[in-house]
Amino acid sequence: MNICVSCKDYFKESKEVQKAIVSGVETLYGRIQNYEEQNIDFNQIFNDDKVKYDKHGQFYTFKFQKSNMQLRVLYSYIIVDCIPVVIVADFFIKKRNSKDYIYKFDSVNKANPLDLYRKSKVVYSI
Repeated sequence: MNICVSCKDYFKESKEVQKAIVSGVETLYGRIQNYEEQNIDFNQIFNDDKVKYDKHGQFYTFKFQKSNMQLRVLYSYIIVDCIPVVIVADFFIKKRNSKDYIYKFDSVNKANPLDLYRKSKVVYSI
């Protein structure tokens, strides 16, 4: 599994935030793997807010909490050359009870995950 980031802001964040995002995406991938072990394709996952909280085109929001930070990660999951890849298109550190991240994430509604994959950088690989 590879975690690829196409969001430039990720590389400007502190190491603590970067580690929290990678750790959260690892947790997300573990949940996706559980479905795959049951022969359920990613595109067939429905009604699981832990994996797909919001949908933005071909991307989804994963919400989680790490190190007292509420994080929202906009991601897509694809298989490239038989290797599962989670593409992090954007992220948001939620500091108050608002939905500001939804408007920010809507900017990728028409983006193609493969195009972002080609422009992204691998930050974690198993």
